[in-house]
Amino acid sequence: MIPPPPMELIQRRTSRSDSAAPAGHKVMALLSLVRIFGFSLFQSLASADGGVLGEARVAKRCYCDLQLSDGPFPHLQLEQLYRVSENCSQRLNVPRFKEPVDEIVQLEQKLKSLAERINEFEEEYDGELYSIISFRIIEIEIAELTDMLNQVQEKCSRNQDDITDVDMQAQNITSKVNELEKYDRLKIVREHRRNNILKRSLSSCKSALFVTPTPYVTPQSGSCSFGRLKAVSYPKSSMLNHFGTSYSYGSWGKDPLPAPGKEDLYWLVIMFSSNRFGSKIRVYNSYSKFLIKGTFVDMTFKTYNVQGSGGTMYGDAYYYNCYNLGKLCRFDMTTHEVIHVTLPFAGFNDKFPYCTLSACYLYTDMDLATDENGLWVLYATEFNFGNLVVSRLNETDLSVLESWNTTLYKRSATNAFLVCGVVYATRYLSPEIEEIFYMFDTTSGVERNDLSIQFRKILPGIQYMNYNPRDRKLYVYSDAYIVSYSLIFFE
Repeated sequence: MIPPPPMELIQRRTSRSDSAAPAGHKVMALLSLVRIFGFSLFQSLASADGGVLGEARVAKRCYCDLQLSDGPFPHLQLEQLYRVSENCSQRLNVPRFKEPVDEIVQLEQKLKSLAERINEFEEEYDGELYSIISFRIIEIEIAELTDMLNQVQEKCSRNQDDITDVDMQAQNITSKVNELEKYDRLKIVREHRRNNILKRSLSSCKSALFVTPTPYVTPQSGSCSFGRLKAVSYPKSSMLNHFGTSYSYGSWGKDPLPAPGKEDLYWLVIMFSSNRFGSKIRVYNSYSKFLIKGTFVDMTFKTYNVQGSGGTMYGDAYYYNCYNLGKLCRFDMTTHEVIHVTLPFAGFNDKFPYCTLSACYLYTDMDLATDENGLWVLYATEFNFGNLVVSRLNETDLSVLESWNTTLYKRSATNAFLVCGVVYATRYLSPEIEEIFYMFDTTSGVERNDLSIQFRKILPGIQYMNYNPRDRKLYVYSDAYIVSYSLIFFE
């Protein structure tokens, strides 16, 4: 039996317990803090050695047993998720996933080429005139396209299975990562992710602030939105005009701005009476009818007949040089009404026609033209010393909206046309070759006479030439023959 301690010792212990009260509060606070994180603290105090009390041992010797309520962090599972994720990335980066994309591009190009070829056949031949060879070529190409399409569909189906499998694995990875986040009691990972997002946003904002704006690049003179003129194709189609070889002057084409229901209308005007006078315009409701000289409608100019082969159609109206006058006329294709306006200071009656070195094209003083910007007239004046003047017209009342004086002597050119506000002039090189040698850009005012864009003719003379922005073709009347060309542009 252990004897009771002396009274003095009890008092000393009591007084020491009182003095140690603040330390006890600290221990209790520590215990409360540890319990928040899911730990249980077990403390054991060493007993006094003999009659001497170990004062330091009471405060310094603590033994803690830390236990995680959810168990240890499953780092092996995390490593496995990393490996699965890398495997998914590798499966998606294999070359066979890119094969269908490349084949689809080839398929689209072949389809576009086939469609263009069929359109050409439809334009140049009537329904009964298709050749067996043409049909056979189309049949072979369609069979090739069908095979390619089947191969692409098979590869896409096979790849889709792999993508579905990878998608399921990605969903499993996401759910498992969400489970692992429960170990992040202080949400450190989540906050770290948010901080990274904020850092990237801040970096992006700083980069945007210090980016030097791209300087405005002035388009190269003579350029359209789809490029500069590069070449003229071989003749796409050609045939004798519908009146015969005696009529070597005339004009023809397609309306760039047709009225509803007249999108496929083609027109033809022939000069009678010494290649000077035109009294009617003939129209066909389709190109096939035009080619086979089928059903047509003749519209007669009851007043102000046509002079010269420089007329053109635009917006369901025919524009031309009024006969024997220094005026422009507009013939409405629906009402058949004619309005006329004087073209200030313009030469007429063979004063400033287009010419070759040996002869001139009769009564080509006023040359009407069309392009992406509307209706134009090309002519010459004495004030500009016989040089070419370019004027953009109001197609309703024929008023001049803008004018430019060039340094090109009009008689030195055989013809001219416009593309995107750029004037191109031609000259005679030989009975087989014509050359585009001159350019004037109405936007920049730049002139060049060193172009050398040559194209082949079917006959020596060119009495009419006009560009149609709707199909980007050049419509030409050449010594009684009607011809069309395609214009080729730099991309």
